[in-house]
Amino acid sequence: MVSVIIPTYNSEQTIGICLRSVREQTYPNIEVVVVDSHSNDGTRKIAENFDVKLITTEEKLLGARYKGLKESRGEYVLLLDADQILDNTVIARSLEMFKDYDMLCLEEHSYKPKTWIQRLFEADRCLVHNLASLHLNPLEGVLLARFYKRGILERALEAIPKDLMPIVVAHDHAIIYYEAYRVSQRVGILRNAVWHMEPASLVELWRKNYRYGRTTKELLKTGFYQDLLKKKVRFRKGALKDWKLGLQTYLLLSMKGIGYYMGYFSAGLRYLAGKARK
Repeated sequence: MVSVIIPTYNSEQTIGICLRSVREQTYPNIEVVVVDSHSNDGTRKIAENFDVKLITTEEKLLGARYKGLKESRGEYVLLLDADQILDNTVIARSLEMFKDYDMLCLEEHSYKPKTWIQRLFEADRCLVHNLASLHLNPLEGVLLARFYKRGILERALEAIPKDLMPIVVAHDHAIIYYEAYRVSQRVGILRNAVWHMEPASLVELWRKNYRYGRTTKELLKTGFYQDLLKKKVRFRKGALKDWKLGLQTYLLLSMKGIGYYMGYFSAGLRYLAGKARK
C-alpha cells in the first residue's frame, strides 16, 4: 500500500484537483489521508467527496504531516501538498524506482503558467532540475524528497524535536529531508511528476511568503536547524550556468524575499514588543 498524506488549511481552491490527480493514478492500492488544520472554507466538504481519511489537527504543516503518518498504513508514503497535481503514473513509476532508492524527489513544473510570476516559477524549477546533481544534498541545494519508504520517513520524523511540530510551516519539507538524508543518501529523482499551482499575482506571492518569513523567525528562536535554515535563504547554487534561467530565478527569489523578510522582521518586532511588556 501507498499512503498519500495531504495537509490542508483553507485549500478549497486547489484540493479538489489535487485529490482527483491521486484518484486517477494507474496504481490502485492507495490510501489518502487529509490532515486539516481547522479550515473555515469549503476544504473539508470537498475532501469528503473523495475516498479519503479526513482528520483534524491543532498543529501546522510539520505536525500535520507527522500526524498523517501516524494515521496511515502504507509501506511507502508520499507527502503531497494541497496545491500539487500528480501525473497519473507517478506512483507506479516511483515504486519501480524504490528498488534502487530509499526516497525520491519529484520533478516539478508550474501548472499552466499564465502570469509573469508563474512563468518565473517555471523557469526556477527548470533551472533547479537541470542542475539536479548540485541540489540533492539538503545543506547545499534546494531539491526536496517527497516520497519515502516508510521506515526512512519514520526515523526522520522521530529525530525532529517534538517542540517543533506545532510551529513549523516554512521549511517543513527541508527539515524532514535533512533528517532522512542523515539516515540514507539513496535519493532518486522521478522526472515529469508534479505540477504546482503557483501564486498568480505579486500580492499572492508576498502574502504566502510573509507567512513563511514569520514562521521561520519562530523556528529560528528555538535554536534548532540553524545551519540548514541559513543555507536555504540564498540564491540557487549554479544559477549562472544558464544565464537566461538564472536571471529569472534571481528575479523570482528577489520578489519572494520582499514578502518573506517583511514577515520575518514583523515577527521579530512582535517578539521584542512582547519581551518589553514583560
